[in-house]
Amino acid sequence: MNNPIFDMEKKKNPLTLWYRKSADKWVEALPLGNGRLGAMVFGGVRRERIQLNEDTLWSGQPYDTNNYKANEYMDQVRDLIFQAKYVEAQNIIEQNMGGPSNQAYKPLADLYLEFTDIAKVEDYKRELDLAQGISRVTYSQGKHGISREAFISSPDQAMVLKITSDKPHKLSLKLALDSLIDHRVSNEGEGCLALEGQCPSDVPEGYRDKVETITYRNDQGIKFAVKMKVVCEGGRTKTSRQSIDIENASTVTIYLTAATSFNSFNKNPVSEGKDYRLICDNILDSIDGQSYKELKQRHLDDYQSLFNRVSIDLGHSGRQVLATDERIEAVKGGGDDPALAALLFQYGRYLLISCSRPGTQAANLQGIWNEEVWPPWNSNYTSNINVEMNYWLAEVCNLAECHEPLFDMIDDLMITGMKTAQIHYKARGWTAHHNVDLWRLSTPSDGSASWACWPMAGAWLSSHLWDHYMFSKDVKFLRERAYPVMKEAALFCLDWLVEYKDGSLVTCPSTSPENVFITPEGEECSVSFASTMDISLIRELFMQCIEASRMLEIDKNLRSELELALSRLPKYKIGRHGQLQEWFFDFDEKEPGHRHLSHLYSLYPGCAIPALEDEKFMDAIRNTLDRRLNHGGGHTGWSCAWLINLWARLGDGGKAHE
Repeated sequence: MNNPIFDMEKKKNPLTLWYRKSADKWVEALPLGNGRLGAMVFGGVRRERIQLNEDTLWSGQPYDTNNYKANEYMDQVRDLIFQAKYVEAQNIIEQNMGGPSNQAYKPLADLYLEFTDIAKVEDYKRELDLAQGISRVTYSQGKHGISREAFISSPDQAMVLKITSDKPHKLSLKLALDSLIDHRVSNEGEGCLALEGQCPSDVPEGYRDKVETITYRNDQGIKFAVKMKVVCEGGRTKTSRQSIDIENASTVTIYLTAATSFNSFNKNPVSEGKDYRLICDNILDSIDGQSYKELKQRHLDDYQSLFNRVSIDLGHSGRQVLATDERIEAVKGGGDDPALAALLFQYGRYLLISCSRPGTQAANLQGIWNEEVWPPWNSNYTSNINVEMNYWLAEVCNLAECHEPLFDMIDDLMITGMKTAQIHYKARGWTAHHNVDLWRLSTPSDGSASWACWPMAGAWLSSHLWDHYMFSKDVKFLRERAYPVMKEAALFCLDWLVEYKDGSLVTCPSTSPENVFITPEGEECSVSFASTMDISLIRELFMQCIEASRMLEIDKNLRSELELALSRLPKYKIGRHGQLQEWFFDFDEKEPGHRHLSHLYSLYPGCAIPALEDEKFMDAIRNTLDRRLNHGGGHTGWSCAWLINLWARLGDGGKAHE
């Protein structure tokens, strides 16, 4: 896709992350992806590791996590909360109203390249070209130069890696596949290897304490395959059961793909699963005989049709000649590098393109990239902030297609979430809580009520459908896809609200995600009623549903019901520190610098807070942000990103930059 402005930007500021040495740690490797397949390229010289992922490789199978006794305790819990017996209510919730842990996203495999040349390496460079979606490693060894180029193609659904020597017959190496999941490797013919395996059937008890006991059952768990084909120019290959040996080649091209038996969130991956072996074979057959140049051009045409839509120029400092890690250190030391900020912006767009494409799974906590059998927080969809934050850039950065996998996940969640709404809360509509997995878990998880007692994910996720409509003005999308989801989320919220003694409608029980307050008795607790975030989410959802129903000229009676409920929601309050209150009462926080900024939702990513029209709310928001920062807030990356956006919406570029 030709974009003259983009081409000018690239000439002034090459959109490349590059380094002078290979990655020592997984987090230093460079990511590739096509939405479904992911890879982390380390760039090793003697031994290269390329760690692989496939977006449907999770533990477990369809399962019912609903707690059929949870609703029996609801009236008791609400009575205790309204009597200000918060800790007692929280104990009952944690002991009786939760569900199991969600399943975990798994690492697929590792591709290893062992090179036999031991000559000294010079002029090493490892890079990720954001403008092309291509990883490169170049160096000289002895008296010849070596280059490696890799990409993962969306149109061809395969990773392609080409290794070239600038002098003939200088490439000798061994290729091998391995996995941390139960597997076997087999010879599929000359120059071809296959790795097949099966995921664990469940998250083991005690996994958070790194217990390594893993249960495999042949009749349960997703099955998978990785298949690889190697083509050499010059030299010869020898394929054993475990590896492929290449001697004295001039060029080596590797074609690799993978697939799983996952067929749907509600289908058994063994008895109703896809033929993952056939999928791999069909992909490799479809690209057989095509040149590297053809495959690369098709990848570029597809990738650049998305990436080249947006250019940004923030100015230049001359630091572009430095390696990326050197530029970061210079900025940490006080240097100015506006082009580095532009590079980071485009890297964010690159990552979303690489981990979320139409027809794939939504981007999880780590996008699509994971090397651990039990990754942090199971690498799930954490819907009290993180999965939504993944998609904040989708519409505004002209990547609306990349938003679609989230909409698909929401469609699935509405099915499981309707059951949870009825069983747990005797409510209409649909709900979901803070953890979601491949099987569309919609129930509260086990553990602290501070994160588990939060049935508001349906309201937050619905806002993404409305955002897509607001950017596209696609009335058909609003009528057929967005509004039905929003309406059912609103019906749940209507039933979830209860009347407080002052006549307002409140949520009860209620938490402000993962935060803890101090009760009047000096106890630590998370559960109360009508947290600011709850009311903010509901207020915005009701406003959007009202507007949508008017435009579509449907559901007049529901619209009236929503308008009445909207008028009875609690108002925003300013606390004794001059801050926007996080809870209905002006509790002190256990951590004034807490990483979550949930009570500021209506300022960003929402837009229903009167801060920009009312100076007193503007000041309260500023005081809230300053208070968080003065007590150590913004110490995690995603929290810092939220702070940046909040300051930006307040129009304070200096604070956002700081």
